[in-house]
Amino acid sequence: MKKSSLDGQMVDAVDATFLQAVIDNPFEGMLAIDNTGVIVFVNSFFLHVLNRAEKDILDKKIWDALPGCRLYETILQGHSQWGENLKIGGRDFLIVRFPVKEDGQIIGAVVKTIFPDMATAKGIANRVMNPVKVVEPRRSLFTCMDIVGETPPILVAKKLARKAARTDSTLLITGESGTGKEVFAQAVHNRSVRRESPFIKVNCAAIPENLLESELFGFVDGAFTGATRGGKPGKFELAEGGTIFLDEIGDMSLPMQAKILRVLQEKEIERIGGTKPISLNVRIIVATNQDLLKLVREGRFREDLYYRLKVLDVPIPPLRERREDIPLITDYLIRRINRRVGSDIQGVTPDSMKLMMTHSWPGNVRELENMIEQAINWSEEPLIDLTALLVVKGTVPGEGGNKKLQRESLRKSVAQTERDLILHALTQAAGNKAEAARILYMQRSVLYKKMARLKI
Repeated sequence: MKKSSLDGQMVDAVDATFLQAVIDNPFEGMLAIDNTGVIVFVNSFFLHVLNRAEKDILDKKIWDALPGCRLYETILQGHSQWGENLKIGGRDFLIVRFPVKEDGQIIGAVVKTIFPDMATAKGIANRVMNPVKVVEPRRSLFTCMDIVGETPPILVAKKLARKAARTDSTLLITGESGTGKEVFAQAVHNRSVRRESPFIKVNCAAIPENLLESELFGFVDGAFTGATRGGKPGKFELAEGGTIFLDEIGDMSLPMQAKILRVLQEKEIERIGGTKPISLNVRIIVATNQDLLKLVREGRFREDLYYRLKVLDVPIPPLRERREDIPLITDYLIRRINRRVGSDIQGVTPDSMKLMMTHSWPGNVRELENMIEQAINWSEEPLIDLTALLVVKGTVPGEGGNKKLQRESLRKSVAQTERDLILHALTQAAGNKAEAARILYMQRSVLYKKMARLKI
C-alpha cells in the first residue's frame, strides 16, 4: 500500500485493516497456535464453519476446540504437511499445516484450508488429471448485423428471420442463387437458443447421390465395402443440440426426400446398416433457389415433404429489387474484404457506382462481392474502379445506350486494367522489368511498348 509520512498512526491503522482483510477472506480458513498448543488466532471462515464465536475459540487448546486436528504435531515434528483431510464442523476440507519460526526456533503453527470446499478441490483435481483437449474454435457465423439493407423487401425478410429464430420449427429459405440464403440460416441459428451448439451445413447438390445418405445419416461398422472401421456419425448426429442446414434441397432425389420426411416426422435417424434408431434434438433449416411448388406439380418433389418444410418461410429478394441497398452493401463488403486481404480501399469511383446501380446483378450479392474482391486485389488506388468489369458484363448507363460510348468506355477500362496489372507486376519484381515481364508471361519488348503507350 502507498504510505504517507504525515501520520504514522493512520498508516499503521490502514495497514492493519488491509492485512486483516487479506487474512479474513471468505475463501480460506486460517487458525494459529503458540508452542503450547493454545489458539492465538482464528479467522471468520473457521468461525463460520464451526458455528462458534471468537471468544469460544481463542485461548483454548487446539485439541479441545478442534478435535482431530494434528496441528500440535507440527510443532513437535517441525515440518509442514500438505493435502491432509480434516473434518471441520462436519465438513471435509483439504488443509496444509506448517510451523512458524523465529530466530530458528518454533514458536507456533498454522493450519489453513487449501480450497473453500471439497467440491472445488475435486473439480480442480479432475481438471489437472484430465486436462481439457484444445480444439479449434468453431468458425465465426454470420449474424443479423451481416444482413445489410434498409429497403422494404430486405427489412421484411430480416423481420421474418428474427421471428423464425424464436422457435424450433422447420424453416424454408428461398431465393435466387447468391442472395445470401446461408447468411440468413446462420443468422437465425446465431439468434436462437441453439447458438452455442453446432451449425452444420450440407450442400445437397454438391454431394453425389450414392454418398448423400451416408453423409447425412452415418453408417455402422461393416455397413458396406470400404466403410470406415468403427462406423461414422452423419451430419444429423454432428448437429445434435444445434442446427443442420440443408442447402439446395430442391436437388435431392425422391428416395432421399422420403428419408428426410421420416426424420422430420419421427425426430430420429438410423445409420446405414444399423438397427437401432437414434433420437435427434436438431433444428432443420433448408434452402433452395428453385420453385418447390413447381417441382411438386412436375412430380420431382414430394408434396408431403414440401408442406413439412414450409412451416416457416423466409423469401429473400434479389439484389435488382433493392438497388438502393447497393451503396450500403458495397461499403460493408469493402470493409470485410479489407480485413481479410489486408487492403485499405476506401470505396468505389462515382462512375462505378452509377453503373452498379443499373446492372441487373444476375448473381446477386455473391456477384457483387466477387467483383469487389477482384477489383480490390488489383487496385493501387484508394477508390476501386469497377467500370471495366461491369462493361464487359454488358452493363450500360441506361437502356439502349450509345454503342460508341460503350466501346470508348471499354477501351479505357481495358487500358486501366493493363496499367494496373503492369504496375502490380513491377511492384512484385521490385522494379525489375525483365522479372515483371516474366511474371506477366510476355516478352520484354512487348512490356516496354505497353509501358510507353500507357505512360508508365
